[in-house]
Amino acid sequence: MFNYFKFRILQIFSFISSIPKLNKFSKNPEKYSSEEIFAFLKNLANKSLKKVNINLNIKGKDRIPKEPVLFVINHSSMLDSYILASSVDRPIGCVIADEPVWKNIPIASKWINLLKCVFINRKNNREGIKAINQAAENIKNNHSMAVFPEGDLTWVKDEHALISDFRPGALKIAYKAKCPIVPMVIKNSKGTYEGYQPIGKINSKDVEVEFLEPVYTHIENPKYKTVELSEKIRQSMIKSMSIFNDNLLNT
Repeated sequence: MFNYFKFRILQIFSFISSIPKLNKFSKNPEKYSSEEIFAFLKNLANKSLKKVNINLNIKGKDRIPKEPVLFVINHSSMLDSYILASSVDRPIGCVIADEPVWKNIPIASKWINLLKCVFINRKNNREGIKAINQAAENIKNNHSMAVFPEGDLTWVKDEHALISDFRPGALKIAYKAKCPIVPMVIKNSKGTYEGYQPIGKINSKDVEVEFLEPVYTHIENPKYKTVELSEKIRQSMIKSMSIFNDNLLNT
C-alpha cells in the first residue's frame, strides 16, 4: 500500500496548492487557453505515474491527425485516465459516467469541468443523447475528446477478455462531429491498480501506449453502422494488444 499512499498524498497536495490557479481560470476562463488549463493536469499525471514507477512507452504519436479527434481507449485500470493525460500532447475532455463519486470530488471536479469533460447518463437515453451532442460540439470547437467505450473496466465486464465489448453509441460522437477516430491501446496496465474501489494497491509496471491509424470510415460513409465500426476498431485494438502480450511472453 506504500505506493498508494505516496500517490494519494501527491494528489491531495497538488490539488490543494492548485486552488489559486483554479480560481483564476474559473473566474476568467476566456482569458486562458485550453492548453494552459490542460498543462496542469498533464503535469500532475506525469508526476503521479513517476512517483509510483509506472513507466510509459508511447508509440504512434505521429499517426494522430492535427485536427481534433475522438480518442477511443480500452480500460483495464483505475489509473488509465492518468495514462491518457500523460500520453497526449493536446487538451482533451473525457466522457465520464454521470456518477456522484466523479461529479463531487472536491477541487478535482472543477478541473474536470474546465477541461470540457462531459458527464453521460447511461440510464436516461434523452440525457445520454445530450451528452453525445455536447461532446461532438466540443470537437467541432477544436477540442478533442476521449471515451472509454467498454463502459467499465475490462476485467469487471469479462475477466477473460483482452478488451471487452464496446458500447457502440459512444462512436456517435465522431459521427456527429465528423472527426477522425484514433484508437489508443493501453497495454499491460491491468496490474497497475488492484481493485475497483477508491482505495487499492498500486504496482510499479512498464506500460505501453500505442496510437493506431486514424479511422475515417464513418466520415466517408455516414450510414456505416456504429455496431460494425465499433467492433472493427475493437478487433484492431485486440490485435495490437495480442502482439504485445506475445512479445512479452517471448522475452
